[in-house]
Amino acid sequence: MPQEHRINIMEDQPSVSVEQGEDLTPRESSVAERFIALLLDVGLIVILYEIFLLIMIRVVDMDLSTFYILLACMNIPFILYETIWSSGGRNTLGKKLVGIRVADKNTGEPIGLFRAFVRTLGYYISAALLLCGFLLAFIDDRHRALHDYLAGSVVVQARPKSWLEKTILTVVGIVLFIAFGGLLYRFLFSNGSWAQQKIISRAQKHVEKIAYLEDLHFINFGYYTNDLLRLSLLSGDPVQFQRDTHKALENKGFRIGVGPKGYKITARAKDTKKTFVTYPK
Repeated sequence: MPQEHRINIMEDQPSVSVEQGEDLTPRESSVAERFIALLLDVGLIVILYEIFLLIMIRVVDMDLSTFYILLACMNIPFILYETIWSSGGRNTLGKKLVGIRVADKNTGEPIGLFRAFVRTLGYYISAALLLCGFLLAFIDDRHRALHDYLAGSVVVQARPKSWLEKTILTVVGIVLFIAFGGLLYRFLFSNGSWAQQKIISRAQKHVEKIAYLEDLHFINFGYYTNDLLRLSLLSGDPVQFQRDTHKALENKGFRIGVGPKGYKITARAKDTKKTFVTYPK
């Protein structure tokens, strides 16, 4: 009986299978692509939720605290949106437009609902760490941010892109990132920012504390004084009072003007503009 000769297809074409494997392996997305997609997704939720708030304001008579509560609830639709549309092979609108998707870091397959939920919560952790969780993507060789590490995910290309599309996405991403960094710096550190307002508020509160001690001095001694040392003794902790004064107020520009019927405190806060704070205002 003649011996049958069989051909092993897997051994006959090793080079083809390797080449196909390389072609099918999804490549990681760039940081610029991820940033554009995130801004698109956040913008979508913000716009839709603002429309909802405008309707609620017109329909329901709400106070300011209720409005702030509803504003904070904006996180709920964002978490649901990111969780549902980043799992099970689905894709958020921003990632779909940019041409990227969330995948398992090892297999490249879609992640499940729970891991997508963990990944979404990771956005808030990254933000709470002064955005350092997002900046991790710049130094990671696969551009994985902190939320990707928490979920065991990676963001990869969902479709092939031309050279022109890649260039446009990179340029737009860089421009948006610079603009976002400028706005963030202005919000945190520049004149009129949250941080600067906090410095001014701290100075105003300390001036009001000095005014309280001035009133206390009048009750005890029957007259007002411009001697800050005497006022510090009434605080109960003169050393700490002087430390607080130095921390909150500039040395130059501080003055207490007194008269038989009242007093006026003038000082400068330690913000970038050296803003005047007074009592009475």
